[in-house]
Amino acid sequence: MSHADPADEVDTPQPAPGIGGARLDVRDVTWRPYGQDTPVLSGVTLHAEPGERILLIGPSGSGKSTLLRAIAGVLTTVESGQLEGSISVDGRDPHEGGSSAGLLVQDPADAMVAGRVGREVAFGPENLGLSRKEIWQRVRESLDAVGFPHGFEHPVDAMSGGESQRLALAGVLALGPRLILLDEPTAMLDPVASAVVRNAICAVVADTAATIIIVEHHFDNWLDKIDRVIVLSAAGIVVADGPATETLAAHSETLAALGVWIPEAPPPVPLRLSPELVIPFDEVGGHGTPAVVADMVTVNRTPRVGLTATDTLAPSVLASPVLSQINAIARAGEILAVVGASGAGKSTLAALLAGLSVPSGGTVHAGGVVGANSSAQLCNWRSPDLASRVGWVPQQAELAIVAQTVWDDAMSTCRILDRDEQVAEARVTGLLTALGLAGLRESDPHLLSGGELRRLALVGAIAHGPSVLVLDEPTVGQDRLTWTAVAGVITASRAAGLAVIVATHDAHLIELADRVIRLDHGRVVEGAHGAPSIVETPPPVTTMAARPRRRSGRGLAARCGPLSLLGSSILLAIGALFITDVRVGAVALLVEAVLAPMVFGWVRPSARLLPGLLAVFSVGFSGWLLSTGQDVAVGITAGLRVAFFVLPGILMAGMIDPFALGDHLAQRLHFPPRPVVAAVAAMQRFDTLVDQWQQLARTRRIRGLAGGRSPVARIRTATALTFGLLLQSLRQAGRMAVAMEARGFSLPLASGVGRSWAEPAPWTAADSVLIGIGIVVAAIPAGLILLAQVGN
Repeated sequence: MSHADPADEVDTPQPAPGIGGARLDVRDVTWRPYGQDTPVLSGVTLHAEPGERILLIGPSGSGKSTLLRAIAGVLTTVESGQLEGSISVDGRDPHEGGSSAGLLVQDPADAMVAGRVGREVAFGPENLGLSRKEIWQRVRESLDAVGFPHGFEHPVDAMSGGESQRLALAGVLALGPRLILLDEPTAMLDPVASAVVRNAICAVVADTAATIIIVEHHFDNWLDKIDRVIVLSAAGIVVADGPATETLAAHSETLAALGVWIPEAPPPVPLRLSPELVIPFDEVGGHGTPAVVADMVTVNRTPRVGLTATDTLAPSVLASPVLSQINAIARAGEILAVVGASGAGKSTLAALLAGLSVPSGGTVHAGGVVGANSSAQLCNWRSPDLASRVGWVPQQAELAIVAQTVWDDAMSTCRILDRDEQVAEARVTGLLTALGLAGLRESDPHLLSGGELRRLALVGAIAHGPSVLVLDEPTVGQDRLTWTAVAGVITASRAAGLAVIVATHDAHLIELADRVIRLDHGRVVEGAHGAPSIVETPPPVTTMAARPRRRSGRGLAARCGPLSLLGSSILLAIGALFITDVRVGAVALLVEAVLAPMVFGWVRPSARLLPGLLAVFSVGFSGWLLSTGQDVAVGITAGLRVAFFVLPGILMAGMIDPFALGDHLAQRLHFPPRPVVAAVAAMQRFDTLVDQWQQLARTRRIRGLAGGRSPVARIRTATALTFGLLLQSLRQAGRMAVAMEARGFSLPLASGVGRSWAEPAPWTAADSVLIGIGIVVAAIPAGLILLAQVGN
């Protein structure tokens, strides 16, 4: 029933120490989320013997991920609903804590809680309360087991898709689980990266004899590695359960009707759709007319300077391109596939061709444009003009949500562009029906499954009648039936004269393309039409250096721990209260300037100081403006007071590693471990808020929702983005909470065993010296005032 995959021959990892398998009993489990009449799971009963290897399959939205979360004991972590029935893992209810199950969530980014590889994998063993020696032994063994290619200090945000998935798997294995639950572990990976992850999983299972349940839509390459198949229907009911080969053969018709990707079945045929559902509202050129043209495009991704950055970047790193001198043409009536390994630059090129990103070099123009936009790069178009021309489906489909119901979300751009209401409603109704979303018309989009979200994003991208359609991995998470619907929209768009650009790993989708651009390390490589030959590609050097290690010898502060850095900042804030005139402030700042090379080392000014300098200017200006008679001295004094503690405080805050701060707060100041760990994990994600804001802004712009340049329009846009960012952050926090709970975050509470810490929290001589300097400098303003009083 399965075909050998030559990619399975690569990079086989070393096995991990044996731990044995768990026994699983699930009896009559039903899950009905609050606010929904229909249960997601309905009377699910299954049993697994220790060491069994089970494949869980079913159509999109059938409750597969929900069942895994229930078995892991984390279903009710952030979801509210009614859970009935019983679940037992080795005789224990996993919802009561202490479960021997480990869950690998769909998106590895949701599982990351630390900034470095070593601490990331150590998170689970710390929750188990293991000794420091045992923790690092498990970290080393788990990374070896999955064949992870980098060391403990490697940044977690500097990895390819396959590396991220292997790291997430190592984090699960470090718990020593007897039951391993894998939720689509290879869905977003290219063929070779998928093979690497499969090999890692199989090596671990073979050596540990752990019980394993895998959820996958495309499972051809798993069949010779599993014992049994369980099938869920669209209603969340078990409709088949038995040995893999026999079950697939006996229930082939049922599985085909459910939309399961049956191995050796003929390629799916795109659904035939009426061209009226996708035809552009504006005229397009004839077949083959250039719609979007990229000319010698280069993109240099400059690493973001965040609050937790600890080093500067070399010029050679800054110059490393993500895309290098790319030429591309998307033509009307054609499908252009952009293919390549994870990290090759597909999403970056897709965003450029959609007009969402600004190239560092070269140009991206819309072909055949007459009027105000004829000479402007696509990235400079006004929001309504861009929305009228281009439809966009991002890789993270939830970013495309702009309304509170499925219907309003699908209609939003049509309304903004003032499309004919009856025509727009007919198109949206037809598209929702074709894509299996008609019954969800009044549902909250945030409650949809991943596959449903992606299909809704496609409706929102095409309903208003653009002439260019740009899709980033549109078929991920789709079963065979929903794939035919998505492919049907794509092929109907081509027939209607749209230029369709698809960034994808999907071999079936690539076969539908008229032309293929193959990327490797940000450059176009030659190759024949058809499925690409791909190697796993690490991300550019720029990303790898985004969070470099702190160098030694950069001054006293670089050798200090977080408590002394934080304490010194607090001391300076107290001392600033005594800056009452320009002379006192000037002397105090002069002393800081003299000591700065010793404390911070001889480094060029940091970009992180810019907000601080702005604060100094703003406070000084406000002080002058509001003072009696607009006294300049009052304004200068106010500015000096803020500069005294804000500028060095920013530099010291930039040297504080969040996990080191958590270590010191819990071990030295004895803060409660649970809130400390939660706060530290949140701090790790803080720097991503800027990226999320930009992604939400891009979505609103290409949906026609970005405001104009007037103050009122800017305020409205900022308000909408702030609200969207809040919702996005809450959803991300919820997913992260599930991942943390799946790695034992609540174990210390459930078991009564205290949490341990992978790293010590030392207080060194450098810390004492820094605090001493902080006391002396903070006392200078008060001392000067005292001397002045004595002199008088």
